[in-house]
Amino acid sequence: MKYIFLLWVLSAQLFALEIVFNSGKENKINYAILHLIDASPFTCETIPDALEHKRYLCKIERAIDKPIEPKKMKFAELDFYEKEGAFYIAIEPKVDSQLIAVEESLFETKEVLGKPKLKRYAHWTILFQEKPLYTQKKPLDAIDFPVVYSKQEMPYVGALDLNGKPISYAQSKDITLYLDIKQAYEKGDYESVVKDVTRVLNAFPNSIFRSELELFQMRSMDKILSARSEDSAELSFNDTTIAEIAKRWSKEFTSDENLPEVLMLMTKAYLKSGSKSDANYFLDILVSEHPDNIFTKKAILLYADHLFAKKEKEKAMKLYLDVLYGAQDIDVASEAAIRLSDYQMDAGKLKEAKEYLLKVLNVNAAYLLKDTSASYKLAKRLYEHKLYDLAASITDLLLANMSKKEENRELLLKESGDWHAKANETEAAYGRYQEYLSDYKTNGEYLQDVNEALDELFFKRPENNETKLENYYDKLIEKYNNEIGQKALLEKANLLMKQKRYQDILGMQDALAKVPDRFDLKGEELVYEAAKSLALQALEKSECPTTIDLIETYKLQLSDGTHDDKLFECFMRQSRFDRAREISSAHLKDASLQKRYEWTQKEVQALVKTGRFKEAIAFKEDLKTLTFSLRQKIDLATLRDLFFAYAGLKDLEGASSLAEGIRILYPNEAGTIDLYYEIVKMANDAKNDLLLSQYAKIIMQMQAQFKTTAYTPSVELLYIDALKRLERNEEALSIVEPLLNVHVAPKDKIRLLYHAGELSMKLKNTEKAKAYFTQCVAVNDQSSWKSICQQNLDLLP
Repeated sequence: MKYIFLLWVLSAQLFALEIVFNSGKENKINYAILHLIDASPFTCETIPDALEHKRYLCKIERAIDKPIEPKKMKFAELDFYEKEGAFYIAIEPKVDSQLIAVEESLFETKEVLGKPKLKRYAHWTILFQEKPLYTQKKPLDAIDFPVVYSKQEMPYVGALDLNGKPISYAQSKDITLYLDIKQAYEKGDYESVVKDVTRVLNAFPNSIFRSELELFQMRSMDKILSARSEDSAELSFNDTTIAEIAKRWSKEFTSDENLPEVLMLMTKAYLKSGSKSDANYFLDILVSEHPDNIFTKKAILLYADHLFAKKEKEKAMKLYLDVLYGAQDIDVASEAAIRLSDYQMDAGKLKEAKEYLLKVLNVNAAYLLKDTSASYKLAKRLYEHKLYDLAASITDLLLANMSKKEENRELLLKESGDWHAKANETEAAYGRYQEYLSDYKTNGEYLQDVNEALDELFFKRPENNETKLENYYDKLIEKYNNEIGQKALLEKANLLMKQKRYQDILGMQDALAKVPDRFDLKGEELVYEAAKSLALQALEKSECPTTIDLIETYKLQLSDGTHDDKLFECFMRQSRFDRAREISSAHLKDASLQKRYEWTQKEVQALVKTGRFKEAIAFKEDLKTLTFSLRQKIDLATLRDLFFAYAGLKDLEGASSLAEGIRILYPNEAGTIDLYYEIVKMANDAKNDLLLSQYAKIIMQMQAQFKTTAYTPSVELLYIDALKRLERNEEALSIVEPLLNVHVAPKDKIRLLYHAGELSMKLKNTEKAKAYFTQCVAVNDQSSWKSICQQNLDLLP
């Protein structure tokens, strides 16, 4: 019987982002499911932790204005923050957990042949459970007669031609040429596509790929002609060429799914070549036979553009509206909205123009990034028509996706500030001007204009006293390159320190380093204290990479005893093992036996990580004494460190002795299997077959106990080799045969079948040996063992 109770639901809806947390109980086990849902796909990933804990980090590629407070719950803690224009959700589980992506259902996917969305999903879930919800029942202690089902391949039919007959790829010599052309098209090498398609079709006029090849050719011709300027060199084709190919193609491939696109290309070609009647004819076919197809909508837009250029604006307006409200593709609808906005601006209807463009900015702003040059021209038109806020919004979008090295960025950054200011968006304008001064403060072409704009903007900014003071310091720093500017820089850093804006102080480091040492405030001390405060904040949150980076960059001293535990862990996580050992060594003589015991274990851990195995083993007796005094069992983690110290020294005797002690202290610990496997490998290298056999058996028993096959068939193969050397052939065969029904890699399968055949031969069972060698040869993989199987098979009668 299943009982589920909804305990608590957290839902935060921010720009279509939903965070829902459901709790329940199943078989008296508490569990919870966290749902993360957004309108657009985003990434979630598991962040491994050196302490074998799981954490998760989800990244949404946009900023979210409304802040969310961190959430602490029974099963997990959630934190939210923004960084570099992206929104992050950090989840730290308190119990066992699993990240699961919720993939789109096929019937909900519009483009079946679209590119797969790698690691991005619109819906993620995380399962939290106090322990596994379902456990397998123990097998009954009774006679078991297994039923073996032989594996059968599913029926398979390959590709068929238009007549329903199988295609023989061995005879299709044009497939490689087709794939080369397809790849060239995807790379944008349109000129070679046009030439190569003609060459291939001349050589293979009856190619089964002709429809696709000619489609690539028409697309390439269209792209070349669309990008061609008036002074470009003459081409061997024109719009009439496209129309001729398309007309022939549309008659021959009437049921092809790409027919609407070809009809659109034909319509476009006829419009460009001035054949309006022909364009009308094919447009009518698209509208009547493919009314909802994306290429029908594109063809309507092309026809509307033609009407607009011919001064038939009202007809064009109607067609734009039909596409806007009838297109199912958001990019096509966006294109229509921009056309309508242009029309309304020219007509002086600014309110209507704004409404159309807001549809694009609010729903599909990314469309404007497909042609940044056209989007910038649109922003200029909006500014000229006094739609300043829209113009500024477009500049923000362009700047967010623009490299600092692009030559037109400087002007765009300055204009963005101007247009935000015109729209009375004071803070946005101030931010753009400050960004300009930061990026172009040495050789900016518009420095004087920006400074004047900032001076004017200053009086519009409602700020508290501290902010006014900071701005005052900024003005002094900007205007004066002398003692006044230097003191203002120090005072600003001191003010930021009081406001706990430590990162901003570090951003001023280069400037502060140039300030002379004659002032009461010292720039170097301010930078050091800011870095130390940031490091302590990061350490408190266990953000080890940030902590260690700050310590090493600013040579910080944090090891005063207060933070040593966390600092040691951070140094270990970041592989700063010598620094970690400095901390542990300082605590080896602590007055508290418990503390001394804990730090001795940490010392051993650090020594093993640095390869000082003998020094680590030297602490073994100290640990024994401390555990005896404290009446505690030595930690498994420490025993593991000591074990790998022995393994690092290739001391099989010491390692096996310690492994035996671990078996006694921790008999049912799944985490010890890897230690026993290390013994097996060391025993194999030392040809100690008895020890190898002992621990191979232990591993096999533990794998059965914990229902895992992590070391199968590696450990069994080593065990089998040892048994063969010990001439315990029947026992070896009893290990091999059960593995033949276990799914293993083909190479391992070949080796196991070889062993089964060889052992059967040694046991005088020729028929069985022959069967095993036959199976070995039949495995579809390459292996030297396979050759030996064939040799043995040839020798058998």
